[in-house]
Amino acid sequence: LTPQQALALLNNRLAVAMAKHFAARVERSGATDAERVAAAFRLALGRAPTATERDALTGYAKAHGLANACRVILNLNEFVFVD
Repeated sequence: LTPQQALALLNNRLAVAMAKHFAARVERSGATDAERVAAAFRLALGRAPTATERDALTGYAKAHGLANACRVILNLNEFVFVD
């Protein structure tokens, strides 16, 4: 993976659009940003976030919006590469 690939995945119009759709789905999954972030983690990664992950992404979602937090989740190595 090169920096150009990571930036293309992060800024690609399709990735941005899919993150918005993902956020719209997750929006209905909880009443608070922390619940929505936890739901997004479960849907995307098949596991609950750690407390550190949840807190960091909840703060990010409050500052930059849920769609941008979902875009971060969709760009995690754990989502992009299957072990």
